[in-house]
Amino acid sequence: MPHEAVSIKGTKNGLVIILDPNYSLEDLKAKLTDRFTSAKGFFQGAKFTLMAQKISKEETKELEKICCAFGLVPCDNIELPKAVGMHSRTFSQQKAAEKLDSVPMDAENCLLINHSLRSGQVVTYDGHVTILGDVNQGAEVIASGNILVLGTLRGVAHAGASGNTGAVIVAYRLQPDQLRISDVIARSPENNEPHDYPEKAFLSGNHIIITPYTTSNVHHLTKKTLF
Repeated sequence: MPHEAVSIKGTKNGLVIILDPNYSLEDLKAKLTDRFTSAKGFFQGAKFTLMAQKISKEETKELEKICCAFGLVPCDNIELPKAVGMHSRTFSQQKAAEKLDSVPMDAENCLLINHSLRSGQVVTYDGHVTILGDVNQGAEVIASGNILVLGTLRGVAHAGASGNTGAVIVAYRLQPDQLRISDVIARSPENNEPHDYPEKAFLSGNHIIITPYTTSNVHHLTKKTLF
């Protein structure tokens, strides 16, 4: 399968934009512009660094100007994430009180974070995000696709950030400060008590619906709506 001209990888410190040197400068500029245009402001304000071989400093500056024109901020201290490109079966094999069904995720467009997120940490990614740990209060996860937390979600999760109304948020324990899917925002009710089963948040009209996400007794449990 041919490499993409432009690939964007998210890290906790910012974005790594990987450029394929086999494409011409004009092609890279066009692809980069198309990518940011289709993202509809999703990356605005994010720190970034360019990763490219066989591209001159002058060409790099031209590409950086395009990124800056879309509101991105240059940063030299960003490293490529070590764990990306996981398969859905990797997390579907993980177990809590009940076994999670697989959440559809494109293996080539998924960021795997193998640790918990602390307060103040923000992860932004153009694709799906899977976290092998907790998202603690004060931490934030923003993804254009689905978000899967193999732990407790206490912070902020924004799935479908580029306008994908079909995105979902799944966690072993849903106790978030805030959930957001596409442009719809919801907060947990004050009497929100933790459950002994995973839950899924999805969009239905202008409401975010929370339902149990287990392989058994799903129909015995009542779904709830967050406003």
